[in-house]
Amino acid sequence: MKAVPDRFSVASLTAGAALALLLAFTLHLPQRLVALMRPAGGVHRLDGKVAPGEYRFRYADAASKLVFEWSIVGDRLIGAVSSPDSGWVAVGFGGEGPLMYGADIVIGYVDAHGAHVEDHFADTPTSHLPDTALGGHDDILASAGLFTSAGTTIEFERSLAAHDSTDRAIAAGQTHVIMASSGSADFISYHAGGRKAVALLDLFAGPPAAAGGAGLLPDHITDVQIMIATWMALLLLVGIHGVAAGWTEGTAERVGESAERSGVAVALIAVLMLVELGALGTFAATVVRAGPVWLLGGALAVGLLALAGIVVLYSRAFVRWESVPSERDDGIPW
Repeated sequence: MKAVPDRFSVASLTAGAALALLLAFTLHLPQRLVALMRPAGGVHRLDGKVAPGEYRFRYADAASKLVFEWSIVGDRLIGAVSSPDSGWVAVGFGGEGPLMYGADIVIGYVDAHGAHVEDHFADTPTSHLPDTALGGHDDILASAGLFTSAGTTIEFERSLAAHDSTDRAIAAGQTHVIMASSGSADFISYHAGGRKAVALLDLFAGPPAAAGGAGLLPDHITDVQIMIATWMALLLLVGIHGVAAGWTEGTAERVGESAERSGVAVALIAVLMLVELGALGTFAATVVRAGPVWLLGGALAVGLLALAGIVVLYSRAFVRWESVPSERDDGIPW
């Protein structure tokens, strides 16, 4: 009797592969792979997008979720400041206080017409005005910005030197850096919602940013991505099981009893055992070192898939299955 191909296995593999592609795009994996293949090294493009490795230094404030990244290139500072807010974002340098008095501020927002970035000076402890309104000059050499669902980012370039009384020079040693953002595009509006941060940073020494392309996967994924990954794993598991079962059954039909000790099956099982051991080792190390969640889940998923493959191959290649016919004696006429 000729075996009927199991179309469900093919359909499962197809659906699983489609979900894998969907998950890859939602995690921006193509862009991350391109970033991995690019040579690291701080090629700055002021486009509002902060690429991995674009900036040499990075400071992130966990409480406000404000992020400042920068590089010193020759006699200039090139920087980017990001916030989850949808309005203006700003970073200020220097200032003798109190509060933000005396700070040299770069502030900007993004709307349908593009990025609007200005050079401001804090003329009081709680307010600031454009340099041009205080007798100075707008010394922003170049700028760009981008607003996405993740928030607002502005990039800028300015000289390290101070050109007038409303500028603060950037020099080696500790610099008083302030960051803030708002949900409004009005530069006078207050930075509500706790979006403010203060730090003492050596702008010539760090803290260093991660190397370009270091993170292939994000540390946090959404509920939708978890759901896609779960269905993908389930469909791939069913599809792989069906294909492997069909392959081993077909091999047995072609070569008879010798297929039970197939060298190919032994080799595949050996490979899967190595994968299983590697996945378990990675899982254990991630638990001990409190590693990222994506690595923990990925190692577990790979281990489960390898285990499923071992079970399928072993049961089909080394276990003798027999059909024992029997007659019903319950009186039912079929």
